[in-house]
Amino acid sequence: MNCIFKLIKYSLIVLIFPSIIAAQGVGKGTRFDLTSKLNLTSGQFAQLFIPDYYVKPADDSIMLVFHFHSASWAAEDQVYKSRVNAVLFNIHLGGLSSPYQNYFTTQTNFQKILDTCLSVIKTNGVIPNPKIKYLILSSFSAGYAGVREIFKNTSYYNKINALTLADGLHSNSDPGTMATQMKDFLQFAKDARDKKKIMILTHSSIPTSGYESTTKTADYLISGIGASRVNFSAFDEIGNQTSKCDTGYFRLKGYTGQTADDHMKHLYAMNKMLEQVIAILNISTTDVADEISTQKTFILYQNFPNPFNGETSIKYSVLSRERITLRIYDVLGREIAALVDEVKEAGSYNVTWKIENGKFTSGIFFYQLRSGSFVEMKKMILLK
Repeated sequence: MNCIFKLIKYSLIVLIFPSIIAAQGVGKGTRFDLTSKLNLTSGQFAQLFIPDYYVKPADDSIMLVFHFHSASWAAEDQVYKSRVNAVLFNIHLGGLSSPYQNYFTTQTNFQKILDTCLSVIKTNGVIPNPKIKYLILSSFSAGYAGVREIFKNTSYYNKINALTLADGLHSNSDPGTMATQMKDFLQFAKDARDKKKIMILTHSSIPTSGYESTTKTADYLISGIGASRVNFSAFDEIGNQTSKCDTGYFRLKGYTGQTADDHMKHLYAMNKMLEQVIAILNISTTDVADEISTQKTFILYQNFPNPFNGETSIKYSVLSRERITLRIYDVLGREIAALVDEVKEAGSYNVTWKIENGKFTSGIFFYQLRSGSFVEMKKMILLK
């Protein structure tokens, strides 16, 4: 129990005084304070963030990342570091799960937030007539209670494309109550298993008393979808990973670590989960008919091979005679290569990006295809 109290105290310190624990985030962009618009109380806040690299979609359809529970800079980091072309909404209601449960028990509050985000985007001239194409819920620690209430509304549930949970899914220990509280999370996990939704979560090994830990709730989901946890050894930004479960679009990583610091590392690495979501969405939206229906003037495909070592091929199709640019960027948004900059006739093309030996180390890069006002960006991984 002392471990949990220390964890909560540490979390609150980070959320209120982030500069004490970690450096401020890297996110740069435009911020809109929505605290008063959503009638939040003292100590609560809500913010809309549009990264400085954001490109207005040609059809005004946006990807909205809806994040629960963290300092604004920490939520911004997961979007900014992943370089996803998305708008971020972040809401923080307090250090425990009960404020999230209480606020979102009022079912109209979720739709009010969505409507407010679209209104602010429109009235500030960001996008003329914004509409949500992809809706990603992202939650750390106590924020899961808000997600649980939102899931109870079938209309809301159907709108949500993906859910990421960073060391933050708890439930009551009573079997009957646990089944009730986990019901919609389990259904989402089943839908992810069947590739109807995307669910990505991480958990630590922090023990709990009086309620189920993130390890136990993860086991509940794994068992409920008829999957199994397998041993897996790796070390990354979060720490020592010891297990995983990948089935369909359900992706879980289990980690050691029982300290407050271990818990917070799951928050700071949430960009990795968002990158996984985007990679899956790229796979799900490469159908040619779907691409043409959006009235774009080109189709950009995933590079191959990916990950790659030395060189990789990028395929794209031009639907009518257009001037095309294809550029490569690093994770900081710096242009490092211009592969194409010329008028292309309608047709399919392949271009190879060859890397000089020793010029770059392993890491994530982005390639962007642009034609007039149409822009699309995809991620690729250099693995040496």
